[in-house]
Amino acid sequence: MSREKVALVSLLLTSLLLAAGMSQEDLKLLTQPVQLGPNCDSIMKVIEWAGGVNSIDLPKEIPIGAPAPLSGALGSFAVSNYNAIKLASEQINACMEKLGLPWRFKFIPEDTKTDPQTAVEVVRKLALQGVKIIAGRITSRPMGSLMYPVNEELHVVVMSGTSTAPNLRIENYKRYISKTGKSYIFWAITNDFLQGNALADLAHMLGYKKVTIMYRQDDYGVGLATAFKYYFSKYGGTVVLVPYDPNARTFDAELRVAASSKPDAILFISFDELKVILRQAVTLGLQKYPWLFSETRRGVILNDPYLAKIVALKQGVGTGPGGSEEFAKLYENRFGIPPMLYADYIYDALWLSALSVLKAGKYDADAIRQALLDVGAYFKGYTGPKKFNPLTQEPMKTSYHYWTIKVINNKPTVVKIGFWDPDTGIKVYEKISPR
Repeated sequence: MSREKVALVSLLLTSLLLAAGMSQEDLKLLTQPVQLGPNCDSIMKVIEWAGGVNSIDLPKEIPIGAPAPLSGALGSFAVSNYNAIKLASEQINACMEKLGLPWRFKFIPEDTKTDPQTAVEVVRKLALQGVKIIAGRITSRPMGSLMYPVNEELHVVVMSGTSTAPNLRIENYKRYISKTGKSYIFWAITNDFLQGNALADLAHMLGYKKVTIMYRQDDYGVGLATAFKYYFSKYGGTVVLVPYDPNARTFDAELRVAASSKPDAILFISFDELKVILRQAVTLGLQKYPWLFSETRRGVILNDPYLAKIVALKQGVGTGPGGSEEFAKLYENRFGIPPMLYADYIYDALWLSALSVLKAGKYDADAIRQALLDVGAYFKGYTGPKKFNPLTQEPMKTSYHYWTIKVINNKPTVVKIGFWDPDTGIKVYEKISPR
């Protein structure tokens, strides 16, 4: 049916319904699906959903924990992480004031130091202070350490906007959801089997037959390396796995193993230690192999002018969650600098948390947990839809972009060069030729 015919049918139906005594509001209720997002209108929608302002029993100041690595292995993201929390806080509370609502949200930043034990201490501290929902940049190792105390002892909702380890989703289902029907652990991002797929599709497109992976020996590194191997093997590709201790001071032995494997390319799955790894790789002559990177590394490379120029010359390529140019502009207008990776995920996770508390209508972890599932079904933020898989409590799908670093006006700059979607595969904007 043509657009003109669809418009005509719609107009006729509208006329008939109006003639039957329905108002425009009635029509909107029947014909327009609910859509929630990071905006003031969504706050009013969830309040209506909760039964209206008078049905809500919340404290005047509503605390939400917002932990993130402000030091440690992901300390390079500290400013971006903190700014994302601040931006969400400012905008959510600006909406609350604009709408004349009696509540304000208090977002409580805490430094996890990219350390599992510290993350547990931070969450325990917040829980003892009466905080019922905690959302932010909690990485995979800390999320793994939190699963037991959160579900067995603390009973507070914890949602990570950045943890991507697949094994944690499996554990969440097997240990809790399949046995008790619920878990207090959520993710606002999909697991790394999708990113592994995106990287494997890229490697195949580039004609590689053998890829060596240098990866952190932790939940994140093992999960992404496993995912890449699974998908790359489907193309008939060979994968050499070279794990390393992320706390080590030197990586010479692992780099020599990688070199001896004589790969078509090397994939690095790392955190801030990549600065040391790449410098040692250059010393050992590994720059002769093309380099691929996981999502967390572009900021680290960009902040090191020496490495940025090397990666630009080599045309190294990495992946990153879909992201949003619109969010980047919002962030840059507020802080005068571009956001680093995952700032948009932190921002969306905090909006989703605030809306869920309002929908719950009371400051209770079980009510907030159920509201999170309800609100997530209709929420679409800058990082995409958040409808949760009920078996794993993570979003159903996400997309990825491919990036490289170019020197533009003598300044290293991250440039998006392609896109990957689980339904449509790779779309490349310009030729990719890692050297």
